[in-house]
Amino acid sequence: MMRGSFFCSLAFMALLVPVLAGCDLPSGGPGVKELTAQPQRQDSRRLFSGLVMQDITLREATIMAGQMREAEKLRVRQAIWAIDAGHSTRDPVIHVGDDLSVSILSFAGGGDTPAIMKLGHFPVLRDGMVTLPYVGAVRVVSLTYASIQQKLSRLYAAQRVFSHPSVIVQEEAPDGRWEADSVLVLGEVKTPGEVRWQPGGLMLAHVLAEAMGGGPPVPAGGPSDGQPVSVRPETVVSVVRHGQVVGALPLDDGLVNDIHLAPHDRVIVKKEASIRIPVLGGGASRPGIYSFGTCPTLADILAISGGLQRDAASSRAIFVLRRDHDTPHLLKIRFDRTYGLFVAQSFLLEDGDVVYVAESSWVPYFKVFSLMLQAGVLASIAR
Repeated sequence: MMRGSFFCSLAFMALLVPVLAGCDLPSGGPGVKELTAQPQRQDSRRLFSGLVMQDITLREATIMAGQMREAEKLRVRQAIWAIDAGHSTRDPVIHVGDDLSVSILSFAGGGDTPAIMKLGHFPVLRDGMVTLPYVGAVRVVSLTYASIQQKLSRLYAAQRVFSHPSVIVQEEAPDGRWEADSVLVLGEVKTPGEVRWQPGGLMLAHVLAEAMGGGPPVPAGGPSDGQPVSVRPETVVSVVRHGQVVGALPLDDGLVNDIHLAPHDRVIVKKEASIRIPVLGGGASRPGIYSFGTCPTLADILAISGGLQRDAASSRAIFVLRRDHDTPHLLKIRFDRTYGLFVAQSFLLEDGDVVYVAESSWVPYFKVFSLMLQAGVLASIAR
């Protein structure tokens, strides 16, 4: 008897499907059919003109990602050119009797963060030579500090004792005559404060290595172990000169490029996540706003947001809403085949993009059926 009632209920629900199709059912937003309908409408009277729809192929995703990466490289190059103050015009030559402090900036232990190793103080002898560890006697008299740093960097690189060494040569100035031109380092570094100006000038990499103390950046509030999963920042270095930010670039670029600072510069190190990507739709596992320091791929955003909601998401396609010069674009990535996974791996998102995961077309019916089943069970219990 119970089994017969159950099948009768199922038959009744099946008959309701065409009736429900004309009703306003609960939904998590427009489905794939509504998103791809032609023509698109703003409302019952007006058309949504100007919307560009595009199916993204792997080739198109790769080309678009390449263009975005080249644009970012150009932005970094422009920041380097803006920050670089050129060689110091007050770069004196080394004389007999000078006392030189020599340090080596290198990537110790194969790590990603450089460390400074201080070799010690070495006098310039009467023959114009200075004797240093690993390389022995080197002629330095009459050379500028910038040129001797380059010369020693090549000599130490040839010894292969240090990984990508950059030598720092400083003149001991007990009278403090260079103190007034120091560079101030602020932000998420281990030892914020002033770095004394040197007769050969200061390089951004040397200043960063000294302030970081051979370790990774430390947030001002303490270690970043509690960073929310929805935020993946990038460490950015900004240089302030004469009260204005002249350039900002990622920490890695500040460390690997030869960028000369100017006296009185301020170097600010902080973590930024300026790229904000909303994830919307009834098919998303964890809808919300996700922030990144660099442009993520579609695969990145799906992974961090929990992917598609099982038993709710439509696997036919994932959509990216983008505005290009005020023109709305609806970009469609097919997700019902392996090919779409490779497209998601290559497709780069940019700030302002919206990722939309549509709900399966059957979900609203399942919601109604679930409510009806619950009501039927309660009614049976009541009887």
